[in-house]
Amino acid sequence: MLRTDERKIMIIGGGIAGLAVGKSLSDNRIPFVLVEKTDELGGHSKSWACMATEGCLSCHGCLVYDYDDEVSSSQIGQIYLGHELSHVERSSKGNQKVRIRNIQNGDETELEVYSIVIAVGFDVFDPKEKSFWGYGRIDGVMTLADLNIIMRLDQTEKLNPSQKDSVDLAFFQCVGSRDKSIGCNYCSQYCCGAAIRATLKLIHERPEFHFTIFYIDLQLPGKTLPSLMDEARAKGVSFLQGVPGEISQAEDGKLQVLLEVDGINVAKEFDRIILSVGQQPPSSAALLSHILGAPLNEFGFFDTGTLADPARSAVGGVYVVGSCSGPATIEDSVLSAGRVVSAIIADMNEAR
Repeated sequence: MLRTDERKIMIIGGGIAGLAVGKSLSDNRIPFVLVEKTDELGGHSKSWACMATEGCLSCHGCLVYDYDDEVSSSQIGQIYLGHELSHVERSSKGNQKVRIRNIQNGDETELEVYSIVIAVGFDVFDPKEKSFWGYGRIDGVMTLADLNIIMRLDQTEKLNPSQKDSVDLAFFQCVGSRDKSIGCNYCSQYCCGAAIRATLKLIHERPEFHFTIFYIDLQLPGKTLPSLMDEARAKGVSFLQGVPGEISQAEDGKLQVLLEVDGINVAKEFDRIILSVGQQPPSSAALLSHILGAPLNEFGFFDTGTLADPARSAVGGVYVVGSCSGPATIEDSVLSAGRVVSAIIADMNEAR
């Protein structure tokens, strides 16, 4: 039987998925060491605004703070901020000897762990690659991530600096997703729900806002999102299928977009355009794949083998959680953490 100090689990990545794994391990009294390359836990979820209006809209953004507190205060967890995995080798006992590197000074620490969980999340698509939409060049074009920061800081007046009685905003969905031309022919999962929740939150706070959501194919899993879409429609949100054309700045400062309606190009104007940027494989994936021997799939995310076993990589003792194996919502990442910890416990019991 493994002694408690022999079954320590290493978690690589301190975003919502890594934190959820750490919490579940702590709840099961399994020691862990969490390695995060930045100086803060939480990852992308930390920048996400709460979308609650009169009630909760199930965005799950608050979970990252709860999990951060629980993992940071765990008596059986170690946290290394500003570190990255640099080397792995199997020991004679079947455990894994690992080295982690301090990114700032290069110092290395050697540890022995029972297994490793990859939880390095995703990178955000850079919308500047789609230059015809003008991000970084045309005032008023922003990303969904930019919008969330504005909402989290309670600075929505920036979306209507002239205090107009009516403001037209548009979401462009699938920016960097469902796009064969850039090798991202997949759905980023979170964008549709995030855009709908944001419209409801903003309409609740700023009734002068009016929204149009341009989409390719709406993804509304579960019971919550279809009802939220119905609510958005009832509050005047327009849903238009199709990919808008180039964005240009009109003489009055508004953003002009060319749309094809019944085979005819029609110009429509908005005050603000929000690009719902997709999730891409993490930049660290290739190096980690080399160090761990864990393969990547055709898009560059970590390969989990089969849908029937999404927790395990092709390498024994190495598990994959959250969006580093493919685009995922916060809720998806938390659920996958539960699957990974269940798989770890099952493998531990089988090894006894």
